[in-house]
Amino acid sequence: MVLGYRGFDRRMWVLFWSMLIDGVGYSLISPYILLFLKQDLEVSMALGGLVLTVAGVIGAAGNMIGGLMADRYGRRGVMVASMLLRCLTFVLLAVIVTYDPDFILIAILLTLSYFFGGVFQPANNAMVADMTEPPKRMEAYGLLRVSWNLGFAVGPIIGGALILISFPLTFTISAVISFFAALIVALMLTESYVPAPREKKEVGLRGLGDLKPVFLLFCLFTLPLFIMSGQFGSTYTVYANERVGIDTATIGLVFGLNGIMVVLLQMPISRWLTDRNPYLGMLAGSVVYSIGYLLVAAVTDGYWLALTMIIITMGEIIVVPVSNALTVLLAPDDSRGKYLGVFGVVSSFGWFGSTFIGGILYDTFDNGWLMWGILASFGTISALAMIPLWLRTRTSTTKS
Repeated sequence: MVLGYRGFDRRMWVLFWSMLIDGVGYSLISPYILLFLKQDLEVSMALGGLVLTVAGVIGAAGNMIGGLMADRYGRRGVMVASMLLRCLTFVLLAVIVTYDPDFILIAILLTLSYFFGGVFQPANNAMVADMTEPPKRMEAYGLLRVSWNLGFAVGPIIGGALILISFPLTFTISAVISFFAALIVALMLTESYVPAPREKKEVGLRGLGDLKPVFLLFCLFTLPLFIMSGQFGSTYTVYANERVGIDTATIGLVFGLNGIMVVLLQMPISRWLTDRNPYLGMLAGSVVYSIGYLLVAAVTDGYWLALTMIIITMGEIIVVPVSNALTVLLAPDDSRGKYLGVFGVVSSFGWFGSTFIGGILYDTFDNGWLMWGILASFGTISALAMIPLWLRTRTSTTKS
C-alpha cells in the first residue's frame, strides 16, 4: 500500500517505520486517557479536560522551542532527544499508574509527555521538507500520515481490549513500544539540515517578528477547526462509551477504521490535492470534518459511530497534509522549523483546548444535538474564514 511512494530519501523510510511503531504505542492509550481520568481517578470531564488543556499549552511551547532549535541546531538531535525524553515520561506514567495512581503526578507527567511530543513535531516536519522537492512534498507528508495511521489502526484495537483487563498494563505496554521507536530514530537517522553560521545569531523568540501576515491569518483561521477536531480522542470516546453505551473494545475497532482509511486513501488523495489550491483544500476538509462531528449526535450504536468516523477521517485526510504543506510553502527555506513550530503552537492550543471546551459542553448539555452542533460550528467558522484566503490567491494568479 506504500509502494506508490517511490523516489524518497532513505531517511523517509526510517521515519516511516519509527512513526508506525510509535503510532501503535501512542494509540494504545491516547484515545482512552480522558476515560481513565474520569473512571479510574473519578475526576469530572471538565477537570480532566483542563488537565489535557494545560498539557496542550505546554505542548504548544514545546512546538515553538522545537521549531526554533531545529533551525538553529539541526533536526536530528532535537528529534532524538525529544523522543527519548517522552519515552521516559511514559515509563514513569506506567510505574505511577501501576503502584500509586496519584492525580497530580499523572497530570504532571502527561504534561511533560505532551511537551516533548511538541518539541519533536516541527523538527520532524522540517526534516521532511528538507528531503523533498515541492512537487513531492504533499506525498511525503501523506506517507508519514500512512505510517502513523497504520499504527493507529492497530493500537486502539489492542488498547481497547487491554483496558478491559487493566489500565496499568496498557500504559506499560505503550511505554515499551514507544521506546523501541525512539531507538530506531536514534540509531538509524542522519541529519538533513546544517544551519549556516548566520542563523545562530537569532536567539530565543526575537525571530518571530518577521512572520508573514498571511501565515498568521492562516494560523488564526485554523484555530477553531483544531478545537473541533480535538474532540477525536477525548469527548468523542467518552460520549460513545457513557452516553451511547458502546464498550471500549468496539470503540477501539472504530478507531482502527480511521487508521485503515488513511492507509488506503491518503496516497491517492494527497496526489490529487497536490495540483489543487491549498486554501480550497482546507475549506473542503473543514466542511467534511464539521459534518462528521455534527452526526455524532445521531449515533445509537457501533455501526453509526463507524459512519461518523468515516466522515471525520475524510476531513482529516484532506486537512492534515494540506496544512503542513501550506505552512512549508509560506515559510522561507531557512525558517521552516520556526513556521512549523508556530503552526504547531496553534494546533496544540486548539487540539488540547478542545478537551476542556468539550468537557464543559459534555458536563453542561444532555442534548447531544446541541453539544455536537456547537462543536461542529467551530469547523464551519474555519471553512468560512478560508474563503478570503482562497479568493486572494485566485486574484493574485489572475493578475500575474
